[in-house]
Amino acid sequence: MKVSFANGRSHSVHVHDGTDGYLLTAVVAGADIVGQWDRMYREAWEKNRHSRLVGFRVDAEGRMVVHGWTPKDGLNAEVFQTLVRAVAREADRYEFQLTGADRR
Repeated sequence: MKVSFANGRSHSVHVHDGTDGYLLTAVVAGADIVGQWDRMYREAWEKNRHSRLVGFRVDAEGRMVVHGWTPKDGLNAEVFQTLVRAVAREADRYEFQLTGADRR
């Protein structure tokens, strides 16, 4: 799903339906960008230290992604939308810091 922001930017969030919950992911930068930054893993670790709702990681394909997870039990539309927007916002913010572009 694509999340649009008031500043005209947008970001795509993918929803993975699991047995007990939903995993939401958004790509920040592809392997081509990640490979240019020696400090990418350290930056992800630093971001994770200060984040409670979303996490940052380099996935198996070498891409920097933002992820969030929520259980299905007790989930309502407002909470789900909050998580979707948080994942999209953080991915878009980091994408802009790394590339200066609105690619995703």
